[in-house]
Amino acid sequence: LTYHSHPTMLRYPSRRAQSYVVRQVGKRAASSETRAGGGAGIGNVHHQLFPTDDNSLFRHVAQPRTVSVIGAPMTYGQPFVGTDRGPELLRESGLLKDLSSLGWRVEDIPDLDFDAICAEAAKNSSTCSVSPNAKHSLQVGAGCSALADLVESKLRLGRFPLILGGDHSIGIGSLAGILRAKPQTGVIWVDAHADLNVPTVSESGNMHGMPLGLMMKELIEDRRIIPGLEWLEDESKDGSGPPRLPPDSLVYVGLRDIDQAERRFIKQLGIKAFTMYDIDHLGIGRVMDLALEHLMKNNPDRPLHLSYDIDAVDPVHAPATGTAVRGGLTWREAHFVAEYVVKTGSLASAEIVEVNHTLSDGDGADETVKLGHNLVNALCGESIL
Repeated sequence: LTYHSHPTMLRYPSRRAQSYVVRQVGKRAASSETRAGGGAGIGNVHHQLFPTDDNSLFRHVAQPRTVSVIGAPMTYGQPFVGTDRGPELLRESGLLKDLSSLGWRVEDIPDLDFDAICAEAAKNSSTCSVSPNAKHSLQVGAGCSALADLVESKLRLGRFPLILGGDHSIGIGSLAGILRAKPQTGVIWVDAHADLNVPTVSESGNMHGMPLGLMMKELIEDRRIIPGLEWLEDESKDGSGPPRLPPDSLVYVGLRDIDQAERRFIKQLGIKAFTMYDIDHLGIGRVMDLALEHLMKNNPDRPLHLSYDIDAVDPVHAPATGTAVRGGLTWREAHFVAEYVVKTGSLASAEIVEVNHTLSDGDGADETVKLGHNLVNALCGESIL
């Protein structure tokens, strides 16, 4: 075992070391099980599922509490195929059954048909200009428009939208729908990356790095200049204007790979950001105290949205993702973030993105999907005690 300076930073560098730990745990907890034929990796240890008995949680969701599971299999926001199977793999892992066991009424909405939606949008590429630094903006824009409408409708019904990605460009649609229905929403962005680019400064042109930048008026005045995103300038149904995210309504957790322009924007706009340095220095508990204090200090009853990119977690635990970066959240830190936000009672929507089974071997892909599944359970109220 390798220990880092912070007490939570315990790493398991090899399958051999993991196997030893599991054997030792097994001596103390004979009921622990591993999947048949799945080896003895730490991620294979079975844990029991206990719903919370705190009725004050999810206070922005109407009774009886209903989670609307929305599959958003987007893959055009980044260069790798495979993210489009994220919703399917999470469902196949038993997610819906677990949500029911946690006390939710489950509305399982069929995946948005991005193949058809994006193919239709692509037909317009020959008749309109294409943004040179917002790749596949027509396809991303069309898919996110459909997602925004669906998320908004579920929030207005008092349901809890649980969005399963797909790459993180779906955040454009998620945030647009959320901010149209609940413009006071505070956003916790758990990610290795800032996703604060706009086409004029993006180093890659990949739109999974732009969802937050495109929501901030300070960074892009008129989004109609990007083909496919014209709808973002439409008035909200309640007349509150196009959906925008104020910089003080955002908190980052887990940053460790930030582009030069994004660094400048974070500082200029005063966005609250907790990097992995802060987590190592302060501990994840103190970081989350400060993050929620920032979002709730002026409006303790505001709804919260948590956007969880699986690459926030260290690739030791989540290797099957497109932009993995070493030095991320531990397994427990990753779960604590979700558990802590739930405990505020203000969580009103959530998404998990960038699970890509094609980017790791069988064990790594399975571990990443299972971690994503477990994080969703935590976001929906799974409780240790």
